[in-house]
Amino acid sequence: MSTPGREQAPLTPPSPGPSPGADPWPGYRAPGPGPATPDAYPIPDRYLTAHGAPAHPMAITSLVLGVVGIVGVVLAPFLLVSLVAVLASPFAIWLGISSRRQIQANPRQHSGEGLALAGLITGIVGIVLGLLMLLVVVAFIALLVALFAGTTA
Repeated sequence: MSTPGREQAPLTPPSPGPSPGADPWPGYRAPGPGPATPDAYPIPDRYLTAHGAPAHPMAITSLVLGVVGIVGVVLAPFLLVSLVAVLASPFAIWLGISSRRQIQANPRQHSGEGLALAGLITGIVGIVLGLLMLLVVVAFIALLVALFAGTTA
């Protein structure tokens, strides 16, 4: 029973799925022959659109080292952990710069440029605080030497 002036479209069965030659996962490249490298298994496009790229591990490490450097400088008079701060802050700067370059070169592979920048900044703050702490210690030692040098004469 059709209405006058209207034709019905023929019924077609639903398709069983992608054709045998079609790419079942568009946007995903299978790794080629050779050794596995970090780029050998790229992240599928649908994962990136739903979740975003994962944070770069060096950016996270940079931030952690920067915070460790600042905490080490602040706690140096109490716990004598200044060596940790001296080593952590320059590495935080180096890792922050390196990870920012890698993230900017391939933003689809990794995210976390803000983490890398925060690690870079905390590393710089740790070095500046360490230098200020060193100046305070040198000034205190110079004051003690001046006080005791005048009394022993």
